[in-house]
Parts: sequence; structure tokens; C-alpha cells
Amino acid sequence: TITKYILALEEIREERGTDQQERLRVLFYEQIIPKEIYDLFTVIRLKGNEAVHNPSYGEVNEAKALLHMAFRIAVWFMEVYGDWSFQAPEYIEPTPQTSISADELDHVVKSYEEKLAQLETELEKIRKEQLYISSEEKQKRREFSQRAIANFELTEAETRILIDQQLRDAGWEADSEKLRFSKGVRPEKGRNMAIAEWPLKRGYADYALFIGLELVGIIEAKRASKDIPSDIEQAKEYAKLVVRHGNEVIHEPWGDYFVPFLFATNGRPYLKQLEQKSGIWFLDARKSTNHPRPLQGWYTPRGLKKLLEQDIERSEQFLRDEKFDYLKLRPYQVKAIQAVEKALEEKKRSILIAMATGTGKTRMAIGLIYRLLKAKRFHRILFLVDRKALAEQAESAFKESKMESFHTFTEIYSLQSLYDQKPDDETKVHIATVQGMLKRIFYNDRPEDIPPVDQYDCIIVDEAHRGYTLDKEMDEVELQFRDHQDYVSKYR
Repeated sequence: TITKYILALEEIREERGTDQQERLRVLFYEQIIPKEIYDLFTVIRLKGNEAVHNPSYGEVNEAKALLHMAFRIAVWFMEVYGDWSFQAPEYIEPTPQTSISADELDHVVKSYEEKLAQLETELEKIRKEQLYISSEEKQKRREFSQRAIANFELTEAETRILIDQQLRDAGWEADSEKLRFSKGVRPEKGRNMAIAEWPLKRGYADYALFIGLELVGIIEAKRASKDIPSDIEQAKEYAKLVVRHGNEVIHEPWGDYFVPFLFATNGRPYLKQLEQKSGIWFLDARKSTNHPRPLQGWYTPRGLKKLLEQDIERSEQFLRDEKFDYLKLRPYQVKAIQAVEKALEEKKRSILIAMATGTGKTRMAIGLIYRLLKAKRFHRILFLVDRKALAEQAESAFKESKMESFHTFTEIYSLQSLYDQKPDDETKVHIATVQGMLKRIFYNDRPEDIPPVDQYDCIIVDEAHRGYTLDKEMDEVELQFRDHQDYVSKYR
């Protein structure tokens, strides 16, 4: 009902038959509810669906955490849409009841249905009113919303529920109440599991990630960490203390670490302005020169498997030895590619190439991409443009460019165009527009089709200097953004 109220108060028409998932999608993509609130709503929705379809579903501790989440949503709603001077009372956990009679349950249900009917009547009245909300008031709401969530301090149980859901969305089996070492859960062939409270020589890892029997990751989950990157240090200590408990596969150590991939998080969505206090921090512990970095989502099992198979040092040596002759490039194009490859060796994650118009940027980029793929430096590359015309030109260039033995690029590597929404497993280059990618990320009707963080491990942006300037003639994808500022904010 809260989401219905918000839509009405924001003067957004709700179509007949709209469900909770669609309401949340609209509110989130219109930037009305922040990611923190969206995540709480989503977890409650999914858990509620499970309970409806499975009467025996549920754990007491989980139910307590979900109640606290619902309280947080109600407080946020009051602070933003009720009274801006509202002071939230302290949360009091309901007193446990060992049993409830049928009559008592009927009374609770009847009371709930009466209150719901009353709220629906009030809601219909609001929908019929012309509220004429000013842009200033809407902006004020956004400010109060951000202020309210800044004070969020989730409990450990709430944090675990959010992390569980994030891991499930990325393709892992995760349930920190049920999938625990202490409950006899062990890694199994053919399953990708996040097992909670995995015992070490000393202490426990919050989660151990297994691809089949293979231990590939450790997660340090903090309730309210002030500095998440520092929690990676704890994960590094845990990676030194791994012991075998059964038939699981533990790697030979990389230096002191028996686990290749380490993560730390507090369950809060990544925010650039609060980079040290949000997101998922990741460290590839296989090389001592690697540094922790923030992610906006979790690696999938497939993504970690690909990363584990990658030998970057071997790729870098291959690139140093590989000749340029067959690419038929001009000297300055070769120098540009060499500069990029050197920057990659130096662990640079953002590289800018500036070349004048007419100097063959696309041909240089195709040569660079071919070398990077041949060296297995990257698994799949996204070639991003900001106009359909540029995408079509790039596709033609890939199809016509000769590489080795008179074969074109697309005869050697699989390429998909901007009309392909999702890359196939064997796709090595995917051409897309900025607008199309924003639609896939922010306006996707199918959450399972939102690109995971490992769908592409390299992004090449063509005409990067154009920034996020909208063309005057917007296509049907671009028109789905509310206005220029909406497009700009999502581009950023």
C-alpha cells in the first residue's frame, strides 16, 4: 500500500493490474525511492511470495529481520511523505507468542482487511485530487529521502538477508539461515553455493563461495562498516587460515592466500560519493600488486570461473612479443595501441586515447581489440557508441577489416550488434549504444537480464568526448528517459 500511496502522491498514474514489482520498478527508475529502500521492498516482496506459495516456509530470525525492514520503510515514508519533522520511535521487537488460536488469528486477519479497505478508500480519494505538487516540493522530498537513508544502520540479520538476495541475483545459492556449515551444508558438484559461517583454523568466514567443490571466494560481511576496504584486510587474514573439512578443493596458495577472490560489503548499494562506505569491495589476491576496488554487484559463478582461468602475466608477455605487421596500421596507430597495452600492464583501469578526426580511430580500435582477444587479456569487450549510425558504421568496419591470413575480424571472433540485447556465451565483441545499455540497466522489465558486473571485462567507448550530450532527434529508447537531466544522471 505504501508504494501505491507514493505513486498517487507523486501524481504518477497506476495502470489497472499493476503489481508490486512493477510499482517498485517505476519508483526506482524515476529516482523517487533510493536503492536502499528499493532493496528492502524487494526482499520483503520476494520473501512474501515464497511464504504465500509455501505454507511451511520461513525462519523466526528471518521473520524478525523482515519486520525490522518493514519498520524502516515505514519510518522513511513518514519522514519523506508525512511529517518532515517526524522523529522515529525506537524499534521494539514484537513479543514472541508460542501459539495463537484460530479465533485470535481470524480477528487479526479481519482487522487487517478492514484497515486495508480504509486505506484503499483514502488512496482513491488522493488519486482523484489534483495535488499540483511543485518541483520545489519534489526536490525537497528527494533531499529528505537522502537524509533519511544516510542514517540507516542495518542489523547483522538485515545485512545478511540483503546480501543473500544479491548473491542469488548473481546466480549463487545463498541463504545464510539454511545454507550454513553448522547445519551440515557442504559444497557439491554441479552447485554454486555461498555457504555461511565457514570454519577456519581460527574463527569463521561469513561466506565461502564454492563453484562445485572448488573454494573460489571469501566474503566478509559487516553490519555497518565505516570503511569497507579495510574489511578486505580481515578477508585476507581468513584466506590464510583455510583448512579442508571434507572433499572440497582448496587451491595451492598464492603467496599466503589459499583463496583467490576476496570480498567485503555491508549490503549497501554502491555510491561514488561514499565509495569507501558502500558497494562490494573486491580483491584478486593471486598477485600482491593487486589492490581492492569497488563493484556495483557480485561476480557470477561463471564470471569468477573465467577470471580464475585468466593468466594476465602470460597475456601481457604475449602482447609484448606479438608483431603488428598483419594489421597494416600506420606508425601512430601502433604507438597508440602500445600505449594502451603499457597502461594495462601498469594496472590502469581508465585509459583515454585522443586522435584527430580522419586518423583511423576505429581501425586502430579494431586492431587493439583483436590483439587483446588473441592474447586472452579480456574475455568479452563492449564497444559502446552514442548513436545508432556509429554502431552500424562500427559493425561494418569489424566485418570488413582484414586481420590474419586474409580473414576478417568477424570470421575469427563472434560479434553481436546493437540489435542483440544480450551477448551469447561465445560472443567476443558486443556493439551497443549508451542509450541501449542504460535501458538494459535501468529500464529492464526482466531483472535476470540486467547485465552482471562480469558480462564484459573491457569497455571501449567510441567518441568519448561527446560525453552525454543528447541528440536533438531522440529515438524510442531515448524517449523513455524523462528529460535531459534524467539521461545525464543515469549516464554518470
